[in-house]
Amino acid sequence: MEWWEQLGYSSEEEAIARGESEEVFNRTRKPDPVETLTDIQREQQFIESRMAEIQANADAGSGEEKEVIVSGGEITKYIIVQGPDGRYVAKADPNGTYTDENVQAEIDRLNAQRDENILNEKLKSGSDDDGGGVYNPRTTDVSYTPVETTGLTTREEAKLRFPYLDERLIDVYVQGYVETGDRNLALLKMRSDPLMETVYPGIRKTDGTLRMTEQEYIVAKEFMQLELRNYNLNPQVFEDDIVEAIAGDVSPQEFSERLQTGYQNIVQNIPQVKEVYLREFNLDLNEESIFGMFVSPRLSTAVLENQIRQSQIMAEAETAIGTRALTVEVARGLQQQGLTQAQARRGFQTAATLLPGLSGGAERFGRGPITSTEFVEATELGRQDIAQQISRVESQITSASAAQAGAARLRSGEVVGLEEI
Repeated sequence: MEWWEQLGYSSEEEAIARGESEEVFNRTRKPDPVETLTDIQREQQFIESRMAEIQANADAGSGEEKEVIVSGGEITKYIIVQGPDGRYVAKADPNGTYTDENVQAEIDRLNAQRDENILNEKLKSGSDDDGGGVYNPRTTDVSYTPVETTGLTTREEAKLRFPYLDERLIDVYVQGYVETGDRNLALLKMRSDPLMETVYPGIRKTDGTLRMTEQEYIVAKEFMQLELRNYNLNPQVFEDDIVEAIAGDVSPQEFSERLQTGYQNIVQNIPQVKEVYLREFNLDLNEESIFGMFVSPRLSTAVLENQIRQSQIMAEAETAIGTRALTVEVARGLQQQGLTQAQARRGFQTAATLLPGLSGGAERFGRGPITSTEFVEATELGRQDIAQQISRVESQITSASAAQAGAARLRSGEVVGLEEI
């Protein structure tokens, strides 16, 4: 390389123009001694610098001087290569850059990086073939307890383990066990599923945790239902109230105490309460109905909307005439016209006795059939149009009977027509 090139100029003329000269360059500048070193000298220089660095690190770590142990007066050097299984190992090499002090740390780093890369590739491709030999990740030893086979399917075992669980939750548990292979994790996945709140309403707190286990929930609910039965109340009517009690952290014992206290207070005032309902709402309620309204505000609303009376009217009709004698709409219509349970009982029982003859006569004389509802409306609610229709049918039946068999008797007990002598 020319002297002016070493000074960074593109030509000798440029260097001279800048005040440089070959004579001054030769006198003041010397070639970089590294350029004249042989390969062996450069290698020796590198080894000495590395030894000095290792020695300095050792002194800094312990505060004491340590000797670098060498074999035969020389440091054993290594290079790092991949073995037959693809993992990195050390190989002795005079020209290597690693020593006993640092070669293992570098091997561990390279193998860890390799394992991570292989795992990432597997997760991306979903394949077991990593294309780079057998995958042997570094793992810690863990204790392993073999799972004892029971001869049952996972679902059958779950039903035996949790006989109180709803079938839908059994399905969620089994799916969790298939995914995790762990019973505890499967149970956690099931309890975090939104279906829990559907099967066991009120079991979950606002923070998402459970107030109680599934079995405790079932026991608490059954206890509350039994307490209601002790007061002649149908637990199905109070399902929502039981759920509200559980969601409000009301214990079964507290629920029982509330019922007992409420019943004592209500029973002492039953006559006055009955009088108020009869006067204000035209409702003749028994003790159970009044106490039920104390237990459930929903039931109280239903009573005030006369839903109970509708049910009573339907029950009386079914008792007298047969199942499904009235629809809910018809019962509501009768209730809205003011029909009481006592009137419904009397009217439908009379209809059951007289309607077969009246309906037959109406058809025989070309009139439309008379229904049990129309009969009750005429006899108990005073519907004149239907009462007149019934009266005409009765008269026709009476006249026809008189001509054939003499006298006939009306509903009022009056004897009409001809009597045979």
